[in-house]
Amino acid sequence: MRPRRGRTKNADGGALTDAELIAWSAQDPEIFSAIIDRHARRVHRRLARRLGVPAADELVAETFLTAFRLRHRFDITQADARPWLDGLATELANQYRAAGRN
Repeated sequence: MRPRRGRTKNADGGALTDAELIAWSAQDPEIFSAIIDRHARRVHRRLARRLGVPAADELVAETFLTAFRLRHRFDITQADARPWLDGLATELANQYRAAGRN
């Protein structure tokens, strides 16, 4: 059953997994916003610890834009997107540092 926009619950009332949301976002891109809602604060905190708040503000947006663009590569057998998002954020943080921006 396809989730309606803005819904993150399955038919039984349980929360949809990140994998389910990402899979459905291929048909309805707006559904990906639930992934952002779930994980943006945590990704921002992680980036801020490494690079400071101004850089985190920039890179959290870039992390989720990258995730959205690469969502077709997400392994939907993994229910939780945190490791994938953390990997994307780490790569962007490394690029940020390598460019001498911090």
